[in-house]
Amino acid sequence: MSRLIYVPQFPTPMRYPEWHINEFEYEFKKHFDEVIVLGKNKLENVNVEYGRIFSPIELSIEYELNQIKEYMELELCDDDILYLADISFPGLFANILHHKKPKKCYSYCHATSKNNYDYFQPVRKSKWKVECGQSNLFNKIFIGSEYHKKKLGWDNTEVVYLPQPPFKFNFIQMFYKNKIRDICSASRPTIQKVNKKLEKKIEKIFGKINRAIFDDWYSYYSYLAQTKTLLISTREETFGLQAMDAILCGCIPIAPNKFSYPELLPREYLYDNEEELIYNIKCVNDGKLEVPELLCQSKVDNFYENIIGIMKG
Repeated sequence: MSRLIYVPQFPTPMRYPEWHINEFEYEFKKHFDEVIVLGKNKLENVNVEYGRIFSPIELSIEYELNQIKEYMELELCDDDILYLADISFPGLFANILHHKKPKKCYSYCHATSKNNYDYFQPVRKSKWKVECGQSNLFNKIFIGSEYHKKKLGWDNTEVVYLPQPPFKFNFIQMFYKNKIRDICSASRPTIQKVNKKLEKKIEKIFGKINRAIFDDWYSYYSYLAQTKTLLISTREETFGLQAMDAILCGCIPIAPNKFSYPELLPREYLYDNEEELIYNIKCVNDGKLEVPELLCQSKVDNFYENIIGIMKG
């Protein structure tokens, strides 16, 4: 009998763990006789009220503590496989493996304190040491880009990228003629995700960069589908989910020529400086750039098969 113990992140509304928790479970159940999802029964009547900037810290910690309690009450089997959805945030669960550890343990690493402007930057030196120690508890750590692999420098990482969202609407077909916005940004308005100085210069030339807060995924994807260009001005990135979202919705992403983006987008959709960014946006407006294909699309399409093959191999 094959059994997977799945430890999801807190499903923060309008962040990707919201749909990861169910989609991963659904895909895992195709390949394992039993899938145990830790913490899922603690989500009833949880009301998250906060500005959609980041995951709710206290709720995420409480959720992970409940997952630890459930895990410690489990009786492990010899062939159990454990999959932790995020080694870094809040970062409590991995420590319990010092006390109770299956033979096969795997984790995804979305980011660490190694990242510039990260939530943990104020304590990055001590947190990085903890993360390096925790990384040794896992057979493999899955990550989102070659860029992140090089940055981490851990021997047991495997680049698997991330799966595309499971939406069931053809947003390109629904809105391809209805581009009511020229430029939008879908990034959190933080120093890590938005270069305000650069964006102000772009607004002087091309007009307002549109932003919005979304209450559901349909509204978010519809918004992208009705926009010509998604401007990405981030100062740090480990995968680039927004670029993938834009392509799926028929919106053209323009991103920095660094971090993970050269692994996702052809060179003509990337910029090294302000002048190149201006030129790229003009190319979109003049119809010289079409919606690109994601360079890592094959790995994105086979994400679940890849990680499950590694875990069961």
